[in-house]
Amino acid sequence: MKVTNVLSFILFIIFLVSYLMKLFMLYRRHGIHGNVLGKGKKGREIDHTEILLKITTFVWGFVWFFESVADDLVRNVFKDFPVNDNIRYVGIAAMAAGLGLFILAMITMRTSWRVGIDKKTKTELITEGIYRYSRNPAFVGFDLMFTGVFLTYPNILTFFVFILNVMSIHKLILQEEKHLEMIFQERYREYKNETARYLFF
Repeated sequence: MKVTNVLSFILFIIFLVSYLMKLFMLYRRHGIHGNVLGKGKKGREIDHTEILLKITTFVWGFVWFFESVADDLVRNVFKDFPVNDNIRYVGIAAMAAGLGLFILAMITMRTSWRVGIDKKTKTELITEGIYRYSRNPAFVGFDLMFTGVFLTYPNILTFFVFILNVMSIHKLILQEEKHLEMIFQERYREYKNETARYLFF
């Protein structure tokens, strides 16, 4: 097994375990169902956006796992773009940075962390820690991980998975901003004006 595949697989497992552990801890300690993505009726636009994201992120996770354990099989169908092998390590670094940012965002959000837009429970508006620099650090982390998978396994499949997920995440962010502005009103508008949506924009 190649070094990049081993590192990629380890990062995938850390991502999966940290994600599931957060959901488990929210439910076990606080009785909170943290995953509300695509669940319940929240309005046509939100419902469509969440269902799309649910599909695209599942495909991304499957592709990440399959590329890590069987990239030779994938290459038989989707040929790699001609890139320097060092680019693959840049991809691993992007995955690691994105994963770190995602975990830090989950920790900072405490019990307010959700997967999807929660219309039933009013959560706290978190503006401290990493959220002082980005309104969506977990999504920035995801975008870095999407980028990392593409750079580590650069082919037409991972490219389309990257593009679809970045677009889906952005659509959800726009819906979430409307929801948060409706809930927190002027307080969120001030936060929105002072803090970047991503990192620098």
